[in-house]
Amino acid sequence: MPNHFEDDLFGSDFLRRLEYLRVVARRIFAGSAPGSRTGRRAGPGLEFAEHRAYAPGDDFRHIDWAAYGRLEKLLLRLCQQEEDLAIYFLLDASASMATGRPAKFDHARRLAAALAYVGLASLERVRLVAVDGGVRAHLEAGRGKSHILGVLDFLRGLAPGERTDLARAVEAFLPHATQAGLVVLISDLLDPAGYEKPFLTLQGQGFDCWCLHVTDPADLAPPALGDLAVSDAETGDVLGVHMTEEVRDRLAGEADRFKAEVQAWCLSRGIGYAEAPTHVPVDALVLEVLRRGGFLR
Repeated sequence: MPNHFEDDLFGSDFLRRLEYLRVVARRIFAGSAPGSRTGRRAGPGLEFAEHRAYAPGDDFRHIDWAAYGRLEKLLLRLCQQEEDLAIYFLLDASASMATGRPAKFDHARRLAAALAYVGLASLERVRLVAVDGGVRAHLEAGRGKSHILGVLDFLRGLAPGERTDLARAVEAFLPHATQAGLVVLISDLLDPAGYEKPFLTLQGQGFDCWCLHVTDPADLAPPALGDLAVSDAETGDVLGVHMTEEVRDRLAGEADRFKAEVQAWCLSRGIGYAEAPTHVPVDALVLEVLRRGGFLR
């Protein structure tokens, strides 16, 4: 019996779109030095870039005390640094990613493949890490677009697994991160413990961060009405719900509120954010990420 998650995952049309994305990315970043990107991080650097609000876990040595004297706010000085950095793709492989039409996990794997290809073709060091409550699998893809076949094979071999615990997953990931760089988390963020701690941990270790928030309309606003048995994808708990138009509208409103909250929090911390709905083509999402900047330099 064929595995649902491996049917037509990376077809010929998808591969053609990868090459199109590579060409577009090269135009966007024309003139950039291969294998290098400009990072904004706390500490000494070549040029002051901006301030970011201090948060617990940040190195207090990088607080701008002059700004504190003027504004009475704790702010970190972020500097531009041109470095040879790696791009780490943290792919949420928890059980909740199996839901959706198309499955959020299929969508996330295609998104990871497309962004990895852009990174490889730009001569960035690309690494992929599948996580749930820990590290499930990891691949050091290297540099150069010829390595995309290894990336696709790696992604094909994955399947949704255990419960989500992004904080534990990040702690388990850190020993695999042998150099500083950019961490791109591709996840539905359906973690009972929240999404903040994983990002704060990564930033505290000096990583730049991007959040690609994979969403599906049915997650919090089921299309059906009447008496429903709603099952938790990770715990198996079942909840009986009498679904009315009013209840569905309230759930949809909560889903919108959550997305807006995540976006606002990420932007306040200097974390790139983009929603990645399952119904939006991957190439359109990748182009949006590239145009916003901060992914490659």
